[in-house]
Amino acid sequence: MIGISAGATLAMIVVAAVVASSLNGNVPLPTHWDIRGQPNSFADKWTALLIPALIAGSASLILYVLPSIEPRRAHLQRSQGLYLWTWLSILLVSVAVQLAIISVALHWRIHGTSFVLGGMGAMLAMMGNQFGKSRSMYLIGIRTPWTLASEEVWIKTHRFSGKLFVIGGLLVFAAAFMPVPIGMIVTLFLIVIMVAVLFPIGYSYILWRRGPPPAGVVR
Repeated sequence: MIGISAGATLAMIVVAAVVASSLNGNVPLPTHWDIRGQPNSFADKWTALLIPALIAGSASLILYVLPSIEPRRAHLQRSQGLYLWTWLSILLVSVAVQLAIISVALHWRIHGTSFVLGGMGAMLAMMGNQFGKSRSMYLIGIRTPWTLASEEVWIKTHRFSGKLFVIGGLLVFAAAFMPVPIGMIVTLFLIVIMVAVLFPIGYSYILWRRGPPPAGVVR
């Protein structure tokens, strides 16, 4: 996976160099958008175009190191699908951010924020598709006191949340490229995030309360 990351990061650097060299002067490009999809932070063309590659490279290094500090390494090994697809989805979002910046630089008809929201939607769906196959660990997943205390609660919670992530992610991805106001898509994304995170947290507590108490635990 580190090889794929290195290749993707290098490709992003090359693309950034090609696009930046094609632009006249030191054109300021957006590096952040507000909730309405309007750019509210800018940088010079080289910085803006290289930031996504820096994000991809840094995230890859962090993910490469994480397995060595995971207390439940055996469970992480059994959750390789979630681990690898999370890594791939972060690379995808980095590419989406770079495309958003390029779309502004080259005056594409597709709104830059659409790429970012589409990438985030795809990320949710990719991760959610692997949730139900994961096992309890501290680094990735719905980590609540109750999912970490019970393997059964972890599995049931992640099967439930996985469906929410996939459905919500696909909705956001589809909406990102529809002719609707960007603000509406951002609102949809925020609702999806709240539902996909808060509902499983409550669900994990309910499951834990219904199960037999662990030895030495008084409810």
